[in-house]
Amino acid sequence: MDGTGNPWFNGDVAIKGDRIAAVGQVAGAGKREIDARGLVVAPGFIDIHSHSDWLLLEDGGAPSKVRQGVTTEVLGEGSSAGPSKGKLVARPVSIQNQPASIHTLGEYFTAVERSGIAVNVASYVGEGNIWQCVMGQSFDRPGPAELQKMKELVAEAMKDGAFGLSTALMMPPSSLATTDDLIELCKVVREHGGIYSTHMRDEGLGVFDSVKEAIQIGERAGVPVDILHLKIAEEKRVIEVPAEYRVIEVPSDAPGQ
Repeated sequence: MDGTGNPWFNGDVAIKGDRIAAVGQVAGAGKREIDARGLVVAPGFIDIHSHSDWLLLEDGGAPSKVRQGVTTEVLGEGSSAGPSKGKLVARPVSIQNQPASIHTLGEYFTAVERSGIAVNVASYVGEGNIWQCVMGQSFDRPGPAELQKMKELVAEAMKDGAFGLSTALMMPPSSLATTDDLIELCKVVREHGGIYSTHMRDEGLGVFDSVKEAIQIGERAGVPVDILHLKIAEEKRVIEVPAEYRVIEVPSDAPGQ
């Protein structure tokens, strides 16, 4: 399976060094050959919603992903490995058994390269990080100066290689951001060719309004939109009580109550 959408076919995959040299009918013999008859050879899978940000620094071999065929992980939903500056304290980590702190998304990418990892990574910049760098743990509204600082942090992360901006709007600090706040931040993302990925504000009775908000942000900011967890996660139940059951009031001081 070559990943292009074509039907499967019998063939060979020739590898030279760390690159695929040819796919199809390859003549001759290889230095090492793996007989894959009866099996399927496919490109590595992309996990588009992963939370391995810090785990990759603990075990770069990523065995739980590699053994499932995952070769690329997309990180940074809502919160990301950077930035951590201003009012957000950087998380201490160990890189090649040496203590370190990561303050920007660029420093995180450098850290995983130095550590050596088995998978490729891409990362969004988490809006939660952006918000907390400027506002800390406060529930106050940002003023024009604070919002401008957030936009500068988004621009920095995009220059560092962020794939776009992500939000987790069902919980703080992302839930503190208004639609207009997110549009302003996503305008910066647009300047760098990124996308907006969101864990929506409500997956229950307000799910349709949440989808509309995501679409509105994309349209007004001019960015593509990815909705994570596109589902309805709430159920309304009506319980019928049989007629033979009675509701009685029991005194609060009754024995055994």
